[in-house]
Amino acid sequence: MASTVALILAGFVNVLAEVKQPGRLIFGYFLGWSNWDTAIIKYGIILLPIFLVVAWWLSFQCIPRARLGAEIEKLSGIWRKLADIFSLWSRHYSVFESKWLKPVLVTTVFLGLFAPLHSAVFLMNEHGVPVWNSPAAAILFFASAIAVAALAELVVIPALAWAVTATRPAAQTGHRITAAVALGVCLVTWYGWMWWLGRFGSIEELRAANLFMGPYGAEITWNWTVIGLLIPLVLLLLPTGRGYGAQWLAFLGATWGSYAARIGIVIGGEAINRSGAGYYTFHLNFGELWYTGVSVLLFLGILAALLAAMPRDAQSAPFSTAKKV
Repeated sequence: MASTVALILAGFVNVLAEVKQPGRLIFGYFLGWSNWDTAIIKYGIILLPIFLVVAWWLSFQCIPRARLGAEIEKLSGIWRKLADIFSLWSRHYSVFESKWLKPVLVTTVFLGLFAPLHSAVFLMNEHGVPVWNSPAAAILFFASAIAVAALAELVVIPALAWAVTATRPAAQTGHRITAAVALGVCLVTWYGWMWWLGRFGSIEELRAANLFMGPYGAEITWNWTVIGLLIPLVLLLLPTGRGYGAQWLAFLGATWGSYAARIGIVIGGEAINRSGAGYYTFHLNFGELWYTGVSVLLFLGILAALLAAMPRDAQSAPFSTAKKV
């Protein structure tokens, strides 16, 4: 949950930095709702902050009440009241012991599925960019997110657990299989999509296919296909995939490939609307890479701060250490 909080906050900062008009997000709450049913961005403005609040709340709910209460009781005066507010008074109750547990889990799963699909559905509803108006982008965004999440469960979450509790949970084979299947879906979807565009697409879609397989072909092949798909698949499917080091390499490759795929689809869609040969020379600029780098650093900083604030001797109590397949 702490990593989810950090990811959402870093993502919000990236959006605010790129649009350069933070007020647009605020106005989205109460203006322009006459066509609310056709604007996925408005659902994102509401649901993603709700996801942030739920993840923040569950970050404290996962701490045993007695341990959280002991930490807050050490504080005095205003600091104790602030700690209660920021933890949403989690030391006084437990959602895991209430009848609201299942609705909370269902809501969290729904919001977690909405987050990776939101931007893809937004692109699908953009007018005048045929290559975006395809369900293939949504499949790629969702499957790559599942792959990266499964690999994060394999390598990142155990590392964070060790940093907080000095213990590592048992390895879970299911996550490795999930990641491999999701990466395979990405591989089939991407090249199936390119094949379909090249043979049955409109003129604009043919231009996009020629762009992805031509001028952008080398970058996409190396950053997406090789680094993001083939190398992680080989590492996961071979017997070496059970090793922690190989899983880390697979995670880093899949994460980079997932980012490269999103950049390629967005830049490719923007490029084909340019006249003449201009779209062949349209590339990612430094400003967009800068925003991404700052967001990554912000994510690491927020995550480190959250982990530093958590008790270190009882965090693993609610979770089983038994090996799961």
